[in-house]
Amino acid sequence: MALHYGFWDENVQSHRQALWNMNYQIAKNAQIKKTDIVLDAGCGVGGTSFFLANNIGCFVEGISLSEAHIKRALEYKKIHDPKNLVKFTCQNFCNTSFPDNSFDVIFGIESVVHAENKTDFLKEAFRLLKPGGRLLISDYFLRQPQSTDERLILKKWADSWAIDDFIYEDNFLIEVKKTGFNLFFLKDISKNVYPSIKLMHRSYYPRIFISRISNFFGRRTNKQLENSKSGKFQYQSYSSKVWKYKHFLAFKNLNENLNTFEDFVKTDPPCEFYVDNEKLRERFPILSKKGFIGRNILKRTMHYYLEKGIKNSHKRF
Repeated sequence: MALHYGFWDENVQSHRQALWNMNYQIAKNAQIKKTDIVLDAGCGVGGTSFFLANNIGCFVEGISLSEAHIKRALEYKKIHDPKNLVKFTCQNFCNTSFPDNSFDVIFGIESVVHAENKTDFLKEAFRLLKPGGRLLISDYFLRQPQSTDERLILKKWADSWAIDDFIYEDNFLIEVKKTGFNLFFLKDISKNVYPSIKLMHRSYYPRIFISRISNFFGRRTNKQLENSKSGKFQYQSYSSKVWKYKHFLAFKNLNENLNTFEDFVKTDPPCEFYVDNEKLRERFPILSKKGFIGRNILKRTMHYYLEKGIKNSHKRF
């Protein structure tokens, strides 16, 4: 139920665990507690919302502009929200229906980049946060492109990923100050998402092949075909050092002296750490009580291709 890069560290050996670990990092870096009321801004199909509710015990509001995502999230809720701590609605996170001072924490994982106007999002987040509330954004932060090639690659990436405009770091931080946040930090975690950047680049080659065939037979739209190219363009723009992946943490009217990101992030883990020891043959059995499962051969092959040696920082591909 995850739609993000994930977070790789020394404890992570698979992309699936990296996705889990990003949720863990959100809980840790925003210091989310059981008593907090949390807004998942751009919740996708609800994966992080369910993680926080089930592992921390806090109440979470998940919102998205995608009716399809909210519909799936509500289906998942029947299984993954036994304590009824998560609520989903279809809303624009730049203009919500919630009253002022509704939330202790607002977070967005690779969603704020899709806001048509980032300032509108910041103003709405500031309005919704209680005094002392925290805003945590995990996303791509860009510098201004310096050549025609860089601008071209960014345009191709934006078009393939349905992004109207990226988060340009310098301009964004100016708007953060204007909005009224009295303290904020940026933490570069590019090395912790780099394996997934490479993984998406690897996925480009089989995806574009399958997408072109599917598009020819009318099984995929032109927009879906363009989306299959995004893995290539995000990798090229990252390799050109146009963007870095960062955690952004901001506070509304915080009456506390903090000098660094680490001053706020306490050492106590938010929950028990999950280690994914399941082998591909266990996850995708070819023979089961139901008989032969041929598609699991392809699934094993694809996961092996995508993740083999992915943590080796010296291998670009």
